[in-house]
Amino acid sequence: MGQTQTLIEVGGGAVRLLDKPLGQGADAAIYRVDGRPDLVAKIYHKPEQDPGRRAKLEAMLANSPELSHIEHDGHRFVQIAWPLSILMDARGNLKGYLMPFVDLSRAVSLEMMLNRKTRQFSKLPEHYGYRLSAAKNVAALIAALHRKRHHVVDMKPININVYRETFFTALLDCDGFSIQGAGKRFTAHQYTPDYIAPEAIKGRQGPDQLGEEQDRFALAVILFQLLNQGVHPFQGAPKGGANLPTTNHERIGAGLYAYGLQEHPRIAPSPWSIHQSLDTRTRQLFENAFTKSPYARPSAQEWSDHLHWLLAGNDSPLQPCPNNKEHLSFGNGCPFCSVEQKAANSVKRKAKRPGQAQRPRGGTAPQPAWRAQPQYTQTPQPAAQPIVMPRKLKWGLIAALSAVVIPFLLSAILNPVIASWRWPGVTEAALDLGWPVCDSDKDYNLLYQAIASKDSSYLELALDNIHGVSCLGTVSITYAKGYIVDAGVVDGDTLWRLLQKLSSAPQNYQRWLTLESISLSYNGSYMGYYSEPLEYIDEAVSEYLATQYYQQELRDTWRQRLAVLSEDHGRRALGGETPGDELDPEYSRGRRVVNAIEESIFEPLWKWTAKHNVKDFVEILPPRPVVDLDKVDWIVATVAEDNQEGMEKLLKHPAISFQDAKLSQKQQAERDEVIATSALKAKDISQLPSAVKALPLSCDGLYSAIYTLGVGNLNIIKSRNNTTSYYSTRRRTGGSSSQITLKEGGMNYLVRQPQLACALAAMTGMKNSSGEDLQGVADFLNEMEAEAPGVKQKVLWDMARNFPQWEGEIRLILKGSRNNAERLLVWLLKDQSAVEWVDKDGETLVHYLVNWVSPELVQRLPSLGASTLRRNSSNLTLKEAYQRRLSAQGAASNQEKAALEALGRRSPAEKLDDYFFGNESNT
Repeated sequence: MGQTQTLIEVGGGAVRLLDKPLGQGADAAIYRVDGRPDLVAKIYHKPEQDPGRRAKLEAMLANSPELSHIEHDGHRFVQIAWPLSILMDARGNLKGYLMPFVDLSRAVSLEMMLNRKTRQFSKLPEHYGYRLSAAKNVAALIAALHRKRHHVVDMKPININVYRETFFTALLDCDGFSIQGAGKRFTAHQYTPDYIAPEAIKGRQGPDQLGEEQDRFALAVILFQLLNQGVHPFQGAPKGGANLPTTNHERIGAGLYAYGLQEHPRIAPSPWSIHQSLDTRTRQLFENAFTKSPYARPSAQEWSDHLHWLLAGNDSPLQPCPNNKEHLSFGNGCPFCSVEQKAANSVKRKAKRPGQAQRPRGGTAPQPAWRAQPQYTQTPQPAAQPIVMPRKLKWGLIAALSAVVIPFLLSAILNPVIASWRWPGVTEAALDLGWPVCDSDKDYNLLYQAIASKDSSYLELALDNIHGVSCLGTVSITYAKGYIVDAGVVDGDTLWRLLQKLSSAPQNYQRWLTLESISLSYNGSYMGYYSEPLEYIDEAVSEYLATQYYQQELRDTWRQRLAVLSEDHGRRALGGETPGDELDPEYSRGRRVVNAIEESIFEPLWKWTAKHNVKDFVEILPPRPVVDLDKVDWIVATVAEDNQEGMEKLLKHPAISFQDAKLSQKQQAERDEVIATSALKAKDISQLPSAVKALPLSCDGLYSAIYTLGVGNLNIIKSRNNTTSYYSTRRRTGGSSSQITLKEGGMNYLVRQPQLACALAAMTGMKNSSGEDLQGVADFLNEMEAEAPGVKQKVLWDMARNFPQWEGEIRLILKGSRNNAERLLVWLLKDQSAVEWVDKDGETLVHYLVNWVSPELVQRLPSLGASTLRRNSSNLTLKEAYQRRLSAQGAASNQEKAALEALGRRSPAEKLDDYFFGNESNT
């Protein structure tokens, strides 16, 4: 956030949040509350992304579980971070909620209790009784939630916290649960494969379709792992060479539970399991959970009661082990002593094997199908590291080489050696001296070779020593294209490591920080050569995704990864801060900077998703107006072209901000122009939403749109090809003189556009001053007139009134088109009545014309039928109006004087009227 933020607590007063978050994830950040040490605030990054979020929080407040905090030995232990009140900004918009503070410095994830190695790492006691206590507390916690008909759904050990001192348990992120409201359920949106119930796997149910049966299954899996050495209930070894699924998720779906009361025919238990030593009643509960129908699974309360009996019941079978005080048995021998003895025997057998025994020729030594060892009996070996010379020897060798061998010879000898990665010690020594990691020749490019080697440690060494953006960016793009590794197979994780390093390089944020560059017309597209990290990242991600089959899982993975980059660069652009308090005057500017960067980073993912699944694409658009209108352009065009029926839904999406009242009039007009022109990519214009078809385009916008309306996007205004045979297909079918046809509904769309005359006038001379498209415009107008009578009259009037304004105010390049526009006017004026048209203000058409057309056309007006005697609303004849124009400009040319003289003479029509009717013609 960067500064203290003040929010409003619903039903309470103002709440001040401390500036540094305790932690943050993809969806929200957690902040301490000033003066309230027992509370924290969960503040969503994008609260508007889920419109139903507030209603869900209100349902949680109205139906809280009975899980108050526990006071023990003077300490406070919170069991659940359930919402206590909703937080809003000054405008009443949802920001997050208050909840009890769970002191995670005194707790660990339940996952750390599952095996001995993680318990040692987390400094947790080894006594088996503590695992039983944690299991009982988890079950009691879930039972309290189920009594209120709330469901966790995404239940797994890493999501459950255990206090070190007491082994009380705590749940966080409760707003992701499936919540029971008043007559309505707010579903969950996530689950984890290893803990999904089999019926959900077989029925391909999403998390939003699951309830208590899912929780019962996941809880049973967690309890099984706690009680049985961390072994998953669907882990095991194939029997008799059976071909089994490799993942726990698939084995759950296949019903391969290996630890039942009866042996499974296809899968054997782990040799380190102690399930056979568990109490028979405990094994029966697990049997019901994993082999019976969903409704036969033990409830959380049943598990809580059973585990409480094991720990404290008078007739509990639990007994201490006489040999080890940390062990407990269930009355039939200590299972832990047995496992430790089995592990010791295994180690002895390995020690007796010859160190370098050769395999018999002609075959390979048989390998056991499943060789897992208990995690607490073996010390893991360190990952392979590059061999490093002793420092003195290394520096001595390098100094000698530097002194004796001339630089170019050193390069010729050492470069291939370093690039080969066969002598990692020499490699590290050379890098210590500043030897470049990157080289224009790929054979000497250490980063290139590290990627090709597929050795993680070498890649890490190269990345640690690389400097500069250009080489790293170029190699990243090359790898993303599949040009480095064999068969062009690109590993997304490796690419992500490259991009993370690339993203950490210095970046110039000036174009985002300049206010003009983040206006609604900001163009964030990258053109030409790359120079900065985000430009390379944009291209690398685009190239990588172009080679991948579309999958939602892959999309979500990269969505999360790019969000990390976006958040980091957004903070860096603002000097290490976030936009801050919405009430701050600088908030709007900072927010727009962050949003512009986010759009730039996410655009490759958006385009890839849009190409394959428009529905998914619309769902991942940001829940706020997109800053860059270039992106609004292609977003609307993509949906209109590929999924026209989705246009109505898209127009309601916040990213498009269609007719958003919060935007200024200028901003809304600019956005509407983009939406209208982009929507014309639709194959059938008549099927577009009425609100889009009704949007008026500007002159230059319509000029560009006319080409889009043509089928095939070719030049729709094209002069007639006189060499075309009379018997050609186009002529035989009565086709238009236009080279191509309009899209369905295109003609009706054009006829209704108020700037049609301006766009057509521009088309008469946009290419050159010779007017090669003039005849095409005339022919096109005839075609329009046939379908919509009156169009020609409207175009004529608009041109007469507005042409000077078009030349002076709009962005069209009308230079050279005035002569052609006048030629078009002459063609339209062939209807003799046209020159005498009078508008509602009493102005005649020709009175408009003499105010701007050339002297040549003014001189021709009488011959075209214009009356020299008719007066306009200002009581001026044509000659008087033209004389006023010339007086205003100063000196008149000979052509202008000739035009003025022509207007002093009666037109041929007036002379004819005078001959027949005398002075009556004056009226």
